[in-house]
Amino acid sequence: MQSSRLACAWIVVASVIGCGNGDDSRSSPRPVACDAERVTQCPDDTLAYADVQPIFEKTCSSAACHSGFVGGPWPLDSYSHIADWQDVVRDELLTCAMPPPDSGIGLAHDERQLILAWIRCGYPE
Repeated sequence: MQSSRLACAWIVVASVIGCGNGDDSRSSPRPVACDAERVTQCPDDTLAYADVQPIFEKTCSSAACHSGFVGGPWPLDSYSHIADWQDVVRDELLTCAMPPPDSGIGLAHDERQLILAWIRCGYPE
C-alpha cells in the first residue's frame, strides 16, 4: 500500500515538474528489457556513500526531480535522505522505473549495479 501511494505521488509530481512525460496513464511504457541484476551479496571491495553520491547528484537531484525543493518528491540529495528511502530506491532501480524511461535521463548499467551493491552492503556512510 505504501509503495503504491508513493508511485502515485511520483506520477503526479513528475507531471508537474517535468520529470517524465507527464503521462498519468497506468499503461505507461516500461523498458522492454531491464538490465538491472539483483545483488545477492556484498562485494569484497568496501563501498561507501562517496562511491554513489556522484551518481545520485548527476542523475537524481541535479535534474530537479529529487532536489528537495518545496513541493517536489522526497529529496535524494544527502546520505540521510537516500538511506531513509533505500528500500524504495532499490525497488525502483531493480524494475528500471527510475529514472523514468521517458525522462531523457540515463543511468548506465554499472552505475545502477553500484548503487544496488552499496544498498546490499548496508548503505555505509
